Amino acid sequence: MSQLNINGKTESLCIFGNPIGHSKSPLMHNALFEALGINAVYHPHAPEPENLADAIKGFRVLKYRGANVTIPYKTPVMELVDELSDISKFTDSVNTLYWKDGIVGGTLCGTTTDPYGCIRNLEEFGVKPENTTVALLGNGGAAKAIAYTLVERQNQLTIVCRAKEKGQALADGLNKAFEGKAPTVQVVTFAEFAKVSASIKLIINATSVGMTPNVDDSPLTDADLTPGQAVCDIVYTPRMTKLLQMAEAKGCKIVTGEGMLVHQGIESFRKWFPVETKDKTNDELAAIMRKGMQG
Repeated sequence: MSQLNINGKTESLCIFGNPIGHSKSPLMHNALFEALGINAVYHPHAPEPENLADAIKGFRVLKYRGANVTIPYKTPVMELVDELSDISKFTDSVNTLYWKDGIVGGTLCGTTTDPYGCIRNLEEFGVKPENTTVALLGNGGAAKAIAYTLVERQNQLTIVCRAKEKGQALADGLNKAFEGKAPTVQVVTFAEFAKVSASIKLIINATSVGMTPNVDDSPLTDADLTPGQAVCDIVYTPRMTKLLQMAEAKGCKIVTGEGMLVHQGIESFRKWFPVETKDKTNDELAAIMRKGMQG
């Protein structure tokens, strides 16, 4: 909805992160409000870490309809909600706040839509993340959520990390959760990855390395990449990260990150506005969001 039409019945939603100036979520969601005739507005908020609890308290007091959460608050915000989804409990990550049963001011719930967004984005690019070999870069909140879904889909997963102990902790958790139901998860460091890269069909960067303003950084080197691999980066600002530039030059299929943002955003939006979106397809909502992202 156009901000010029804000009135006494306008509902508020937001995204919490710091920094937040690069986020395209306000463009996407405000475009949906306007297209669907929803009287709401979506704001970017960047509280300092020591003020996050106060920010969530304000969210409750002002009865915001919902929110997204991004770096660095996906884990700290878990302690500030009333109820967590199973996947958020496993991943220690929340990217969506919503009210249980749609009762604003009631039970505040937290979940993550990151894995849904990542999988849908890959599928749109013609990459099927099922029964294949996947290297997941990182072991943070987004990585944990994506890893859970990848193992659930019977992929042979290799976690690539800086600190092997942290990566192994994630692998152990996944192996326990899917014991006897999925291939065993393995762990290598970034320094070791070149030795196993040739066996990997799909690489997913789930770290923030390469994100604006550090656009010249990459989690991998040219030697880590093998022609014919599919390389996906969940970073979407810039669209062509250093990793994707190297991968394209190496002859890899590349998957940019803005689609993940769109599809995780759709899943969040459906939690906030289930009635308003029930007759809309994901493709319809994605088209509106992408148009909004263009400004």
